Amino acid sequence: MAKPPPPPGPPAPAPGFTTRLRSYFRPGTTTASSNPIERRLLLKIDFFILTFCCLSYFLNYLDRTALSNAYVSGMKESLSFHGNQLNQINTCFTVGYVIGQIPSNLSLHYIAPRIFFPGMMVLWAGLTMVTAAARHPGDIMAIRFFQGIAESTTFVGTHYILGSWYTEQELGKRSGVFTASGLAGTMIGGFVQSGIHGSMDGLRGLSGWRWLFIIDGIITLPVAIYGFLLFPDTPKTTRAPYLSVEEKELAIRRMEKQVEAEVGRPSGDTLVESDFTSPAPSASVPRAEASDSNSKADTQPPSSTNHHLTTHPSTTSTSTSPSNHPTPATPKTESSLTKTHPFSLPFLRSLFSSYHCPSFIFLWILAGETESFSSNALLSLYLKSHPSNPSSPSPSNPHPTPRYTISQLNNYPTGVPAVGILSTLFFAFVTDLYPRHRSIVGYFIGVIGILTPALILAAEKGHFGDPAGSKATGVVMAMYYLAGSVYACQATFFAWANDTMTRDGKEAVFRGVVLAGMNMGNNAVNAWWSILFYGASMAPWFERGMWAMIATSIALAIWTAFLSFMERKSRRRREGEVKEREEARRIQGGDAAAEPLAREEKEERVNV
Repeated sequence: MAKPPPPPGPPAPAPGFTTRLRSYFRPGTTTASSNPIERRLLLKIDFFILTFCCLSYFLNYLDRTALSNAYVSGMKESLSFHGNQLNQINTCFTVGYVIGQIPSNLSLHYIAPRIFFPGMMVLWAGLTMVTAAARHPGDIMAIRFFQGIAESTTFVGTHYILGSWYTEQELGKRSGVFTASGLAGTMIGGFVQSGIHGSMDGLRGLSGWRWLFIIDGIITLPVAIYGFLLFPDTPKTTRAPYLSVEEKELAIRRMEKQVEAEVGRPSGDTLVESDFTSPAPSASVPRAEASDSNSKADTQPPSSTNHHLTTHPSTTSTSTSPSNHPTPATPKTESSLTKTHPFSLPFLRSLFSSYHCPSFIFLWILAGETESFSSNALLSLYLKSHPSNPSSPSPSNPHPTPRYTISQLNNYPTGVPAVGILSTLFFAFVTDLYPRHRSIVGYFIGVIGILTPALILAAEKGHFGDPAGSKATGVVMAMYYLAGSVYACQATFFAWANDTMTRDGKEAVFRGVVLAGMNMGNNAVNAWWSILFYGASMAPWFERGMWAMIATSIALAIWTAFLSFMERKSRRRREGEVKEREEARRIQGGDAAAEPLAREEKEERVNV
């Protein structure tokens, strides 16, 4: 009879700060031993994934910023805008953006990302250039609706891809760099428009704001071609020529090990019965021993509740002999690797019975609205409608001069995304060192979201002197700059969602739907939120929006605390399931535990 295995020892101590810091700056040292293949893999995917995704997001935001920059650079007068038509155009974009969220992320399950991402870039580049031919605000409304659908692929699709390649110790800073690239597009957009207006206004009979849309569209096309040629898709489907066999295999096993370390079994993917096998391992990258396909080692004991979809045994070959087990062609898409259908009843039941879906969606609804100061270009509108501006022409001054020039209206607001870049990278750095504490960003944003509108309201009420004076203006501008720091939530909260679902063993398609649902929920609210609280006609003070910001920030801090509690509860449940499973194997003599023990006992008898 097999000897029962010894009880598990105490958990390994958490790595110290110095170890975390070394791992942060030296890719490939996140494991117990330094792995040169892992370092080389990370350098390659950092270059090819982040360059394409960051350039794509940079151009994405350059295009979005172009509309508000064009509005204050002559488009308003050229097309006879009135009332809240600018907000209505933004709402048309948002509606298209919302409609495209989940379909675009599910498309990555069926269409290779290296085809889908660049294809959407070509589409939105064409629509951007067409905007230059607009003659009425209604023309731009129609164009921006379809542009929203095309651009919906970039943000959540990239977070899905990043979560497929990077572990929790690596994900935050990559998400931060990606998010910062979009903010860089916002920041540079003001300087680009200022330069175009000064040098190309009137060239070939076109206004400077029209040239802005033409140039934005043209510079997008080379990046799309780069993506068609070199984007690596996902670890299980990559055909990237610059990745070796060992690197492709390691990319898959890195993510599988992260799940198994948490839940004691492979991820929740329901695998197909196919001939797909992992590449033969290299001698320098030893493969962990796999269990028999009929093993019960990965099943939960009867007393446990199964919180995941049924996991089918993997058909991955465990042989180290490539001659006996030739490696077939890499599957083209993620959908060819799984039986899970995103519209099947079991999947939908799993989706809505999990706390991840509603909790993270509501988190991003709240967090996204704390970005309203920046996303609705409130500083630009404040400066354009500054209290010191003449209210209307008079006989003595038929053409009143606004306080700020077009160049100032484009350049001054660039400080907002600059602050956003710094705060995003700072919190990405901190939360990658301590990935279980990404919630700290929620509390930080809660404080900033209360402080900034409160001081703007105080400036309006004259607590800093004349509301049109220099002191009050300085306070308001400083608060809008400080409000840019809430952009840190983009990278951190999506990394938090990615980490949590990966640790809980959720499927790739599950993760993709939740990430898309987060952005969809936020933009569905933002479609009417900006009109209700931040309409252009409410400038310069946006008093209603200030109170909305205070209420939203308080709610965000409370919800962050609740979600942190749910995450800790889920972690305790996972630890309990792992202990129950280990106990069941030890007592009942499960196949995975009994076979190695039986071999050991047999060897002892032979030796005797």
